[in-house]
Amino acid sequence: MMKMKKILAALLMAAICLSMVAALAESGTVWTTGNVNMRKGPGLGYGSIRSISSGKQLDYDATDKDDRGVTWYRISYKGRTGWVSSKYASSKKPSGGSKGSSSGSSDGKVTTTASVNLRKGAGLDYSVIRTVPEGVSLSYDKTAKDDRGVTWYRVTYKKRTGWVSSKYTGKGGSKSGGSSKNGGSKVKTTGSVNLRTGAGLDYRDICSIPKGKTLSYDETRKDERGVTWYHVSYDGQSGWVSSKYAKKK
Repeated sequence: MMKMKKILAALLMAAICLSMVAALAESGTVWTTGNVNMRKGPGLGYGSIRSISSGKQLDYDATDKDDRGVTWYRISYKGRTGWVSSKYASSKKPSGGSKGSSSGSSDGKVTTTASVNLRKGAGLDYSVIRTVPEGVSLSYDKTAKDDRGVTWYRVTYKKRTGWVSSKYTGKGGSKSGGSSKNGGSKVKTTGSVNLRTGAGLDYRDICSIPKGKTLSYDETRKDERGVTWYHVSYDGQSGWVSSKYAKKK
């Protein structure tokens, strides 16, 4: 029995050593292509240590992949060690204006065309500060692009400064064309679906609607993935459900 325990312990140690060697097998240099969170581990589920601005040169000593297959780099920055996503870091040195860089000379105004999250940085993986309602006029002092090429505006709303996506804002108060009115139309849920406060996965859940429910909707809107959402009422509450789990009748 003792011999078997020693064998198992040896195998466990060998597996740990192999995983460490695999993680440390790569090293090099990357440049941030947008404002990026340095996280405690290689994945969006890990806590943020700090934010690193666009255009920074970083040396990494290890790489790893998250459950989506996205590569992360282990780096040290200002005395802290953590991980940054390859979605916002490139091994190619930027030449002049790199993708994701900010422009300080782009002052202007935008109007929200839907309820939009004000985020700490120019990208979906930054935490939400608060929600800005539809129809609010905002002044911005900088723009930046995320790794998808989507433009973000740095604005101040109710004494809080953050970034809003151009997917939910339009210049000069014009609508983006992302929504349309559909009075009297109906959908039927094809699975259990969350009723959300806005048309997108990053909005808060209100409640769950069971499969097989027929719902009237008065408006549709598309999120940044191109998925259609329906504005419905259920059990005395109104919100949005995804077309992934609701079909027109």
